[in-house]
Amino acid sequence: MAKKKTPGLLDLVGMLPTPAGEIVKAARMVGLTQETIKKRAESLETLFGVKLIDSATKALKPGEASRLMMEHASRIFSQARDLTRDLEELAGLQAPELVFGTDMLAAELPLGTALGRMATANSRLRVDASVGDFEDLVKAVIAGRLEFAIADTTSADRHTARLAIEPIAEHRVFFFTRPGHPLTAGDSPSLNTILVFPLAGPRLPQRIAVHFAKPMPHARIDRETGDLSPNLMLNSFSVVKNAVIAGDSVGIAPLAAIAAEIRSNKIALVPFDAPWMHLSYGLFYPRKRSLSRVAQLFVTQLRQVEALIQAREQRALARKTAKPKPRKSAAKKKSHAKANARRGRTATGKKKRRT
Repeated sequence: MAKKKTPGLLDLVGMLPTPAGEIVKAARMVGLTQETIKKRAESLETLFGVKLIDSATKALKPGEASRLMMEHASRIFSQARDLTRDLEELAGLQAPELVFGTDMLAAELPLGTALGRMATANSRLRVDASVGDFEDLVKAVIAGRLEFAIADTTSADRHTARLAIEPIAEHRVFFFTRPGHPLTAGDSPSLNTILVFPLAGPRLPQRIAVHFAKPMPHARIDRETGDLSPNLMLNSFSVVKNAVIAGDSVGIAPLAAIAAEIRSNKIALVPFDAPWMHLSYGLFYPRKRSLSRVAQLFVTQLRQVEALIQAREQRALARKTAKPKPRKSAAKKKSHAKANARRGRTATGKKKRRT
């Protein structure tokens, strides 16, 4: 017989009739003592660095931080239930098939993870995904060759009469180079300085291209769309990364797409930021046709994965902008030790014992 799992603190919190309920009463229902609850609370408080349980009275009620944790946990559990339900529904489909398109940068975000989850839930899933720029994807969707496409939708205003457009997320984008590149040394370079070097990547939308026109007077800009073709126009992100790592080219991408290379020191971020440096991607399909059930499930998975990516990006950006604590130099430490000694103290600040 399998051993019954002992309820954790969050399990007990979930049993409370109200957020201000008494944890001890819930614990008694499953045979746990007040002392056991206190120990579990203390271990969590050590982990999170905040007070979770108000132990001023015997009631042991959740503190403010604990109630905040409960709210977040409730949302996570709700999303997990939705995920399980959708995957179970997908598993019941007989011959699910997805035929869609994506641009290069959107392909580097949640698509692979979402498709991996769906293929695990139903091994009969068939997928045909093509990569292209926005205008090519629009033509394929309108012609019916693709059921839908996922791409940066900042140029979609020209097609609102024929396309239904659903925003998915926004991501900041960054210039990146090889480590040791001249752009990574010293202060933040200007846009003019950055664009002296060859730009590698896909066609850039008019919203970004308009800022590149002056620093790149000879750039190729589409007269109809306003999109810019970079020096090295590539629709494979792995090729972009290899080109950047091998020379002096500069790439542009969301942080999530290059996080692994940054951690392994294969790629370095250029210290430049601007309010227009972001990607707004979404889903679009013909207005007169609704999405198939498998496509709807895919979009749900996409949003679930995107929420995780956003959380990781926020943590990475917080680390990136955090100011390192100043470290005392060896000379200052030595001077401080001598000053303590003159005051009759040791380097640790304790008084010397007189003999």
